[in-house]
Amino acid sequence: MTDDYMLGDSALHQRVCAITEILGKFVATAPCGLSLAQLQESTGRADRDVVKLCADLSRAALLQPHPQLADCWTLLRAPDQVTLEDVFRCAIADQPFPAKLVAPTEPARRPQRLHHDADLLVTQAAMAINQSVFQHLRQVSLDRLKMSVSLPYTPQLRHGAMR
Repeated sequence: MTDDYMLGDSALHQRVCAITEILGKFVATAPCGLSLAQLQESTGRADRDVVKLCADLSRAALLQPHPQLADCWTLLRAPDQVTLEDVFRCAIADQPFPAKLVAPTEPARRPQRLHHDADLLVTQAAMAINQSVFQHLRQVSLDRLKMSVSLPYTPQLRHGAMR
């Protein structure tokens, strides 16, 4: 039995799903903004989790805080310009890097040249994998979620004022 997680990492998979859910709400209601209360009610997520996800999306230049209303955000891009690549980049930006493997202390057992070549080979493979993943994710726009998203009725927020 295999796990159906992105790149085999359940924590990354859950983070990508959470970011996609939140960002999908903004794509579905663009150009209107959404409040913390709307997001919390429609996702069932705790306020602190929604605030953290929106802060992460703001750092990734996908959302911006509403200029006049606290705990409100607006989408920074056209809905059809937001892709799963954006979601994935946001998700991995906040991930801790794994601890470095400790090299053996006896140089005779592992020559430095072999260690360097192995690191270079793995780095090149990781870069190729990342480029391939990003290329495929870039082709999936979140505006596909527009039809499936439903939010509780509350007045939507525009950039400048309540509607």
